[in-house]
Amino acid sequence: MILKSLSLPALLTITIIAMASQSSCRHKPDISYLRTGDLLFATSHPNADGLDQAINDVTQTSKHTDYTHVGIVEVDDEAVWVIHAAPIKGVTREPIESFLVDQNVVDAYRLVEEYREFIPDAIEKAHALLGLPYDYTYMLGSGGHYCSGFIYTIFEHYGVFDLEPMTFKDPRTGEFHKDWIDHYKEMGIEIPEGQPGCHPNGLAGSAVLRFLNRVQESVANKPISFLPFGEY
Repeated sequence: MILKSLSLPALLTITIIAMASQSSCRHKPDISYLRTGDLLFATSHPNADGLDQAINDVTQTSKHTDYTHVGIVEVDDEAVWVIHAAPIKGVTREPIESFLVDQNVVDAYRLVEEYREFIPDAIEKAHALLGLPYDYTYMLGSGGHYCSGFIYTIFEHYGVFDLEPMTFKDPRTGEFHKDWIDHYKEMGIEIPEGQPGCHPNGLAGSAVLRFLNRVQESVANKPISFLPFGEY
């Protein structure tokens, strides 16, 4: 047989090319169902640092979600974009394909009907904030923005989302999470325990949002995969 006459490196090359081709065809994104104003909630990437896990540990709700990041979708004639506040990048607008590379599991949510009229103004506000730095203090009004604080801010005028007292304590021990202690010690400021704020798990549990479907499965288990859903 021809395959028997091929060297091991040649066989490996053929296999890699075939797998890449198959993956490219099988996992081509279908994101036609996403609308401007949809929110994408993400869990920690497997390679993320400990602070992502610390965020999830101290922000659990009755919904038992594990989100550590959130961004808002904008759809135009050119592409599907995600506007979000992220470490290093700050407040940025990037194609959804680029956004997904840095995320693990990603779920899509949509505002209930009565709040959708505020989306155009929220997107305009989001554009006005592009380029601002990421807020590593996680305190609203500090001059920068963290992910959920950014979403709260762009809808703030209409009172879409609520703030709640923040906690940085591990619910299992009642003590401050070690990663938060290290984070604020490095910044040289006190932990803002009890200050008003918000977080991805809290936003996802809001009564003004409805879960749509999973956009991306775990990158630890499979390549990027989009799951279409019925019209909502």
